[in-house]
Amino acid sequence: MVNTGSHGGYQWRVAHHHLADLLGLCPEIVLGKYIAVTSCDSGPLILNTQELATGWESRKGIAYSPRVLDVDTLPREQFDEWYLFQDPFDLGELAQQGTNVFEGRLGVGEIYPFVNFGGFAFHCPEDEDLVSLFWQQFDCIRPETYIGDGEYLTVVSADKIHFAKLLQRLGQVSDI
Repeated sequence: MVNTGSHGGYQWRVAHHHLADLLGLCPEIVLGKYIAVTSCDSGPLILNTQELATGWESRKGIAYSPRVLDVDTLPREQFDEWYLFQDPFDLGELAQQGTNVFEGRLGVGEIYPFVNFGGFAFHCPEDEDLVSLFWQQFDCIRPETYIGDGEYLTVVSADKIHFAKLLQRLGQVSDI
């Protein structure tokens, strides 16, 4: 199952892959970028001493990377959510766990990790309300790329060159 589409100037792809597949086959999508991690293993990324020593920071529940030079050093589990930028960017504050996304303030300032909604996918009719809220938040943030690794691997990107490489390379890997 692979689903693709577009939103504004962004293209998206949802499929049964994982972040490790993406980083192994198309590392250039994150190399040279700055990552804001809003979810790692369904919660905030708790930085270890090695990550802190290499320039990672944590502010208001969101972890921020230094410029990515090596994908092998990136902390990842599953149910990870990353926003990628060309320059450092502050997303604001991670919404408190248990806060209802349907009652929250969406956009820069309070961030909801959508990857933690089980089975969340743009193409699923039952997720229509969540997808609408995702795009509302996304349109306020406007990252270069979004990566959500939950039950599906979701990639949204304005980088047409790297997105085309992603489609080609991940297309050669069988869906699970």
